[in-house]
Amino acid sequence: MASGMMSAASAFRNGPGHQRHFGWQDYTVFGGMLVVCSMIGVYHGINWRQVLAKWFGGFSRAPSKGGPAGGDAEKGTGGGGQSSGEFLTGNGNMSTVPVALSMLASFLSSITLMGQPAEVYMFGTQMWMFGLAAFFVVPIAGYVFVPLFHKLRVTSAYEYFGLRFNRWVQLMASLLFSFQMVLYLALVLYAPALALHQVTGISTEIVVTVMYVVCIFYTTLGGMKAVVWTDTFQVAILYGSMVAVLIKGTIDLGGIATVWERNEASGRNIFFNWNPDPTDRYTIWSVVLGVGCLHIGTYGANQLQVQRYLSVATVEQARTMLWINATGWTLVSLLTVYAGMLIYAAYYDCDPLLTKVIQKPDQLFPLFVMDSLGDFPGFPGLFVSGIFSAGLSTVSTGVNSLAAIWFAELTGGSAEGNLSKGSQAGSVPKSALLNFRLSERASALTVKALALGFGLLSYAVVFLVPYMGGLVPVAISLSSFFTGSLLGVFILGMFVPAANSVGAAVGLLSGVSIVGWMTAGGQISVESGYHVYDTLPTNIDGCASALNITIPTVSSQSEEAFALYRVSYLWHSFLSTTITFGVGVLVSLLYTCLHSDEKPAKEMITDDIPQIFKPSTPQKQAIHVYGLTAKVKGATTMEEEAIRSRNQSESKSGIDNPTFDDGKVIHVEKYTYTGDSLAFPR
Repeated sequence: MASGMMSAASAFRNGPGHQRHFGWQDYTVFGGMLVVCSMIGVYHGINWRQVLAKWFGGFSRAPSKGGPAGGDAEKGTGGGGQSSGEFLTGNGNMSTVPVALSMLASFLSSITLMGQPAEVYMFGTQMWMFGLAAFFVVPIAGYVFVPLFHKLRVTSAYEYFGLRFNRWVQLMASLLFSFQMVLYLALVLYAPALALHQVTGISTEIVVTVMYVVCIFYTTLGGMKAVVWTDTFQVAILYGSMVAVLIKGTIDLGGIATVWERNEASGRNIFFNWNPDPTDRYTIWSVVLGVGCLHIGTYGANQLQVQRYLSVATVEQARTMLWINATGWTLVSLLTVYAGMLIYAAYYDCDPLLTKVIQKPDQLFPLFVMDSLGDFPGFPGLFVSGIFSAGLSTVSTGVNSLAAIWFAELTGGSAEGNLSKGSQAGSVPKSALLNFRLSERASALTVKALALGFGLLSYAVVFLVPYMGGLVPVAISLSSFFTGSLLGVFILGMFVPAANSVGAAVGLLSGVSIVGWMTAGGQISVESGYHVYDTLPTNIDGCASALNITIPTVSSQSEEAFALYRVSYLWHSFLSTTITFGVGVLVSLLYTCLHSDEKPAKEMITDDIPQIFKPSTPQKQAIHVYGLTAKVKGATTMEEEAIRSRNQSESKSGIDNPTFDDGKVIHVEKYTYTGDSLAFPR
């Protein structure tokens, strides 16, 4: 069948040099997607009952969204808007499936849809395991990290660092995450702008500006509910556009058999590469360990996902969301791998990169879409809408998460502020950057202003993206070493009793700086002409003569880059986690030895192992919650006596004796644990 097919140069619109642009039908489809997203933001950002009350009367007692009922409704949120809690987490009462789809949408960035097919085109199909790696880590995220965040009810995931270590470790983590996220958001919106420029000729800068205006509008206006429901709508568009493109392209080529045979002939059907060499770009080991570690960090230590866990009421709902996400992510990973195979099969004898029809691998998929679907009005618009949807969903989620982190930094966050049972009403948490408490109206305006500010900041960074190289390696490397390092600090705090704030800070900086240096060195080496990685062969035999192209010859092999610069970007998350954890442990122990006159961290934090891993003896179930000294729920009288006796014998080390009352509230050191909440006595 493959031999009877026309060459790619003739089958796909007389060669890749034949350029097509949008028609009015495509603009209509694309514009319709943007209008729907904007309307979702308007719907969730305005309290329509209060609007109707002002227009027609009869609803004077209607409560505002997230605000108090009755006559104080307007006072609660400033006149019909959202409360800060509703803006950031939807007040924790959203439905499981929409939030799960929103979590999936934040995974499926435009980089996924454009970058992964390009990687398969150049390096083969080993990426097929990206999605499957998620299934191995869902139990870890669901049974270790999700209960932690639900127990603490944090606004920012990194409030845990403030509780476990100190305020400066929390602030450092927030700054690093914000830096990484702003860069990443710029990348994921540049990708669809590049696609639209490829198929319409519209300036990339104009496209980026339009996208940011729409995204910032509905995110700032509608908050988490608008983000979740636009994400749900965008996931449907994404899947629909991908499936339509792949089916049409497969039919044009003569079926799946042709796609398989052309990829097999070029050595691209690589499904199990067992090579242990870390410089090999895609192997079983780098996918399972590297991508697996990245998934643990993304599911368990990433603000984007933590907000979604807190948008539903129970831990079980959050775990269900994780399984839905892993299934959807696996499906999209397989679709993008097949897309890469399909693109190669289309251009197997007329490589658009060698012919200079396109300049970057990330433009392969948009070019393929216009060649295969350009004669079908509306379909190119559907494809670009899918890419835009993926980009918009990631940016809206990221902007909302950045607003949550810095709102927590300004106000002290939920774990210390909102759950503080022992503090005076209206008092300001000690960790707050602001020295005064915001009213609910001021809080709502503050989170919206933060979302707007971070949206504008990431828009400004977009103009640096063209100088950052290929989308996938840059984006994944950024996510990998930041996410991996933050994961290392979580593991350090949860599982190592001796870990202290000095070790956590030095470990975090070490993981980010070392792997960041490797990432930057690899990118600079590529730009400087050094040999960093090998791509699979392509050719232009089918169109060289027709396009009057001479195939360049390489006189000598380029000089190899430094070994650490050639390590596959998939290992970066694993390396940063390992470095952060290892350095954190060593520095903590060294600091303890050098300051032996001070109380060691191990004495300060008793039984520092998560509850799910501890033996069931009364002594071992004493007073620990994920590295935070607190009373475990449901302690028996025997356990209470064990705690009392132990702390009385250690009173010389400065540990306050616990006190008990009828509600079984136990005060130990600076924390109070009652039921499922941590409180902070003054």
